[in-house]
Amino acid sequence: MATDTDSLDFTERLLARHRGSAAPLLTWYGDPGERVELSGHVFDNWVAKSANLLSEEFDAGPGTRVLVDVPAHWKSLAIGFAVLATGAEILVPSAATGVPAGSAGSAGEPDLVVTDDPLAAAEAHPQAEIMAVALGALALSFPGALPSGALDYASEVRGFGDYFLADPVPSTAPALTVVDGSEALDYSGLFGVDAAEGTALLGPGADYSVALRVAIRQWNGTSPLVLLGAGATATQRILDDERVLRRP
Repeated sequence: MATDTDSLDFTERLLARHRGSAAPLLTWYGDPGERVELSGHVFDNWVAKSANLLSEEFDAGPGTRVLVDVPAHWKSLAIGFAVLATGAEILVPSAATGVPAGSAGSAGEPDLVVTDDPLAAAEAHPQAEIMAVALGALALSFPGALPSGALDYASEVRGFGDYFLADPVPSTAPALTVVDGSEALDYSGLFGVDAAEGTALLGPGADYSVALRVAIRQWNGTSPLVLLGAGATATQRILDDERVLRRP
């Protein structure tokens, strides 16, 4: 939870309570038969590696604007928390207003685009750097063509450090902005929410910004999140096996 302190390491405060836990924190269901369970320790490790990659390869930090043009997924959540760990700002497309993912909208141009469609992203944002994300659970590299200069997240991220030393972030720094300008949250507004009780499930098609905010609410306490991708269905077996209590 945010306080009146002017400068806090918001992501560190949230993830620190889960870092030593082997209990499930985030469970992902994708195509039929694809299930990925990440404990607090494992998710924190992915965030740290991703934050080190963003910091070292793209100089991500306060003032950096990162467009996350990837569906809600365990990888995109880890990258989102990594962006926030560096103190940068996340830009997200607006599904509600139809502003396309390739458009900067009223939010302005990003410095970096994180995407599962790097060729389209490079065409839409020729001045931005590109990080391509393969969404397959076992993907060790991006399966398609990459534009010149793009970084392949899957093939690079494992080589980065397991710990990220974040600097405190001003509570009023921009954290999450929808590209059409319909919503803009600073760090205190994004993280300063009450903890949710009980395992929550987000079904296929959840907006990335919704998934990120639900995750923060869950993990401000000790409640897990179950996330379904486009190929998954919220069957009664999943609801029972994961002990789902809420569907935000």
